[in-house]
Amino acid sequence: MKVAQVFIALLAVSLIYFAVTPGQSLLDMARYFALSLGLSLLFLLAYPRIKQVRKGDPVLIVGTGPIAQFMGLTATALSDAQLGGELRVRVNGREALGIVESYEGLLSPPKIRMVFEEMVR
Repeated sequence: MKVAQVFIALLAVSLIYFAVTPGQSLLDMARYFALSLGLSLLFLLAYPRIKQVRKGDPVLIVGTGPIAQFMGLTATALSDAQLGGELRVRVNGREALGIVESYEGLLSPPKIRMVFEEMVR
């Protein structure tokens, strides 16, 4: 959703610039459109890395072995974390610690691996 907003904003700037600058051709307009699309795609790739995991974000719990019972569960982040960092989460009313495994993107939540030895409540 944010990528669409960025694209629309960049496209609006491109159209305004095209309208107010004399001597512009349709080829210039196509270049502005391409620039808007390219910057939006870069935003799509960079946004999860920039945003990281923030308090209140949904996260997906993944793992193997004894963690398999939590596979596919979503939790809520109770703290901020970077890739590879520890993250406090709330799962089914209980608090636990996890490690951020990956940032998935705009449409899917980050994946975390639970640290069972560190169950808080």
